[in-house]
Amino acid sequence: MTEHKLLTLSDVEPAAQVIARSFMDDPLTSFMLPFKRTRLSSLLKFFRVYAEINIKAGRGFGAGGPLQGVAFWKSPGQDSLSISVKSIGKLLPLLFTMYPIGYFRARRVIAQIDEFHAQHAPDPHYYLDNLGVLPGSRGKGLSSQLIRPFLKMAEEQKVAAYTDTVTKSNVPYYEHFGFQLVDEKFIAGTGITVYALKKALP
Repeated sequence: MTEHKLLTLSDVEPAAQVIARSFMDDPLTSFMLPFKRTRLSSLLKFFRVYAEINIKAGRGFGAGGPLQGVAFWKSPGQDSLSISVKSIGKLLPLLFTMYPIGYFRARRVIAQIDEFHAQHAPDPHYYLDNLGVLPGSRGKGLSSQLIRPFLKMAEEQKVAAYTDTVTKSNVPYYEHFGFQLVDEKFIAGTGITVYALKKALP
């Protein structure tokens, strides 16, 4: 199996393309950006900045050549992300999309995601923030390349791993890797359920 690679700044655009296309039909994305014809362009504007910030922090990982799968992992001890003035400037195009309105509509979902994270993973842990594989490249083991090595490191360091999802079908998939569903909550008025998953200390 080909190993994952640490992404560099030259990977920002392909990483943004992968993660944006992967999240086109995500329940939260669909709720935030209900108009599918403009959804991809809005997602690309967001994920270009998101990918750049994470890659600069050493949190972006990819699989496949050309890039077909992307994961953003926060490891224990890494500092919180800092957004530079330059990065803030790059977010300005989002003001002219549905994204700010969508973010406001989804604020209770996002707050629940943050609440579960703080509640169920208060100690140092590996956090899988986002994982995406191009639709045409699924079923080829790319997700495994982007998950298993980090779970192995978590086991070696004797720390937990944590992730969350709003896609019900992702729950058994993560359970396949040893995560356990530790909490879930339906957010009234959104049609979205937040699922919290944790791989406990070995």
